[in-house]
Amino acid sequence: MMKKLLTLLTVICLSGFTVYSQTASKEEKELDQLYKAAVKEIKAAVDNKDYKTAIAGTLRFGMDFRKLPVEVQQKYSGIVPNQYYNLSCYTALDGDKARAILYLDSAFQSGYTNYKHTMEDTDLDGLRSEEAFKVVLLKIREKGDFGYILKNSGAYNNQDQRATSQIFSYQDVNAPELVKFRKQFKLDSISGNGDEISKIKNLLLWIHNTIRHDGNADNPKQKNAVDLIEICQKENRGVNCRMMATALRDTYQAVGFKSRVVTCMPKDTADFDCHVINVVWSETLNKWVWMDPTFNAFVSDEKGNLLSIEEVRDKLVKGEELSVNADANWNNQEKQTKAHYLDYYMSKNLFWINCAAKSEWDLETSGSGKQPYVIIDLFPGSYTTLKGDQSESKTRINYATNNAAYFWAKP
Repeated sequence: MMKKLLTLLTVICLSGFTVYSQTASKEEKELDQLYKAAVKEIKAAVDNKDYKTAIAGTLRFGMDFRKLPVEVQQKYSGIVPNQYYNLSCYTALDGDKARAILYLDSAFQSGYTNYKHTMEDTDLDGLRSEEAFKVVLLKIREKGDFGYILKNSGAYNNQDQRATSQIFSYQDVNAPELVKFRKQFKLDSISGNGDEISKIKNLLLWIHNTIRHDGNADNPKQKNAVDLIEICQKENRGVNCRMMATALRDTYQAVGFKSRVVTCMPKDTADFDCHVINVVWSETLNKWVWMDPTFNAFVSDEKGNLLSIEEVRDKLVKGEELSVNADANWNNQEKQTKAHYLDYYMSKNLFWINCAAKSEWDLETSGSGKQPYVIIDLFPGSYTTLKGDQSESKTRINYATNNAAYFWAKP
């Protein structure tokens, strides 16, 4: 188990400067050398079951790491929780249960939340009957067991009347910008001559293959499908998941499908890794269907029926069977599995969701005199991120609701 963690540390530590060594700073190169030396010493000690030497080497590396400039420590802060976790493993194997549990708690306090790994790691088996270990394990679970977190999120209340005065609306297919987009990119040919579902899937695949995903990219000024496609082609760049979903929304609405951009959020407000996907209204299925352009992904039940966000979330809570399409992938480079995409990534990011009340071209493009647009936040149970029932900024007004029936009503 520890060898896996050492590999993980190598990825975290070295991806910043070994792969891109020409741009690495002097301090990053120093960290690289320190890390390689520490790994060599620690691995040899672990192989010989000399856990005291492994502990000493890990502590020494930690001290050296803390001597580096603050900006380097911040950039590679992912090293710290994994170092504490390794110390917990070595110390547990060395027989010092109390200290091992303290190290595990330090790992958690510094950001370690891998509950699944902690449950499976045989290095920690000697601690499992200890009450103090169970306390730390529960803290890790409440941060990192996303299925457990979803199950304990609380129910929706379809009697909640907050926000229901806000009407969801969709741009008419005859809007000039949609008509122009449809003709310019020959969207009828791309959608094909098949049934409704095949057209929906074809348009998803087209955006996925036309625009590259880059989660670190800045948003372009113009936030509509044509400008997003053209700037990506002109500058050979990617865009984040929100912009990919924006482009897919415009694509669907240009051929007559109603669509929303949906932001999927984690419970942890300190976790800024959310994900943005689309839903598109299927007349055939009479529901909003999950479509994710970042991963060319859609979700089905055990019978192969396409599912909505609400259905996927409900099945994750109940532990029912789900599958992701076989050709789901990131940038045509990395295949997406059900275990990662649904059980981990989307389980984390389906705690609460929001979307704009209006689905229209250039909704998020800023402009002089433009009125704030409305966002509806669907929260489970008693959870909320708003102070009160609504909040307002210069660009948007957020309304809270617990009413899933209102949120997912037929357009």
